[in-house]
Amino acid sequence: MVEPRPSLAANVLALLKLPLAVTAVVTLCAWLRFEAPLPWSYDEYYHLALAREMRSHLRLTSFWWTPFSTLYDRFVDSTPLFHALLMPFAALRLELASGLGVLLGQLFMVGAFAWALWSMRVPRPWWFVLALPALGTLFLQRLEMLRPHVWLIGFTGVVVALLVERRWKTLVVVCALFGLTHTGGWIAIPIAALWSLAGLVALDAEEGSGRGLPLRARVPWQPPAAAAGGWLLGQLVHPEVPANFKLFFIANFVVPFQATSAGNAALKSQLGTELMPPEGWILAGQWPAYVVAAIVGVALFVQPRLRSRATLTAALPALAFLLVGTVAIRRFLELGEPLALLALAVLAREGIRRRLSPPKPWTRRALAAAVVVTALITVTALREQGYGRHSAPLAMARWLGAHGARGERVFTAQWADSSPLFYAAPQLQSLVALDPTVFQAKDAQRFERYVAVVQGRAGDPAREIRDTFGCRWVTVWRMPSYQALALQLWRSPGMRVAYEDADYLVLDLGAR
Repeated sequence: MVEPRPSLAANVLALLKLPLAVTAVVTLCAWLRFEAPLPWSYDEYYHLALAREMRSHLRLTSFWWTPFSTLYDRFVDSTPLFHALLMPFAALRLELASGLGVLLGQLFMVGAFAWALWSMRVPRPWWFVLALPALGTLFLQRLEMLRPHVWLIGFTGVVVALLVERRWKTLVVVCALFGLTHTGGWIAIPIAALWSLAGLVALDAEEGSGRGLPLRARVPWQPPAAAAGGWLLGQLVHPEVPANFKLFFIANFVVPFQATSAGNAALKSQLGTELMPPEGWILAGQWPAYVVAAIVGVALFVQPRLRSRATLTAALPALAFLLVGTVAIRRFLELGEPLALLALAVLAREGIRRRLSPPKPWTRRALAAAVVVTALITVTALREQGYGRHSAPLAMARWLGAHGARGERVFTAQWADSSPLFYAAPQLQSLVALDPTVFQAKDAQRFERYVAVVQGRAGDPAREIRDTFGCRWVTVWRMPSYQALALQLWRSPGMRVAYEDADYLVLDLGAR
């Protein structure tokens, strides 16, 4: 009996399923952002403001806005390509500019993930794309932020696909762009080395038994060479070479080290929560990703035939990132979650190649229903966190933009206030932009005094702020951690409250 051929409509639908899935996910993510259009993090102000400055003068040689930062002496943009992509709309009103920047990142990340699935010929790739919003609140939250981390996630997926498909020349180009878009682009190199080393233990159908091959065939040099060469090429064409290598080292090695117990105590107290271990409630919101990771880990453990270069290259980094993100630095969770889903897709691909039994139709339907339900739960949980509906520092920064004179300096009790000030009050100076490490690296003693003032340990904070930091204005976030400083300043002679709202105080110590 001859089986009937699929109709033209069925063939067209099959071709459209993947782009339709991409459209659905991007539409959902874009709706979440445009429904809550204000910046979801302080860093978004910095990225938009820097891209806006680049429209006037493409190359900044000094970051005039933060005189106590190493970037004041020699400005180096760690993500120049990311900011170049924001330039066309950076001067638009805040909500529209940030929304368009977020949408661009969502299109890239979801599109890159879909391309990786299609390139590796993963079965039913559209279901894996539709599962992206269901992975967990941290990953979905990152998709809604205007930050280069979204591009890091997308590029990592592309790198895995290029390794699986052995496209070394393309890998060179991608790694060069990767390193210029995110300072963590170098992670492509160890992933490529993992692909090569996996030949020692993996069994690939096209290679036969790995044990019978010479070592040079089982551990090819091309993948890590292509990744390292591409990344290095990107860094060598960086507009601030060789200073970019110093900032690369600080961002990728000094900052994570300082977040550990062995780091500088003053600096560690000021680092963002993204570099800290996650709380229990955050881990609870990532349960879908842990389920995916458990399936991947169990499948590789109980089914040796699934251990190929492709599956090991996709799975091991994903599991490692999830582990580090769970116990040490939460930022790794947002990268491990989509990589775990990508690893599951590669496992499905390998299962077909190994002629393992495919899931039954009822199993596929149950998994599809689970994806939809879990996505709804994750989206609801993220919306309840309230991001983007209110931005605490915005009104404060706009007030200073209207009332601060050019060249006046602001002491930011919450160091991240520098970013909204850079955006809304660019005529003013503050203490540090984007990361306190570049403040500590330039003047460790002054940074220690800054932390002492912020923590309420300075005997006369008003005098310290005026004499040591040369500041007229002080911004104080209405949080318990800054209450001691606020009370000390309140008792200082000559101090007046220049502005206040439900989130912030702006104190005026008087013009010099």
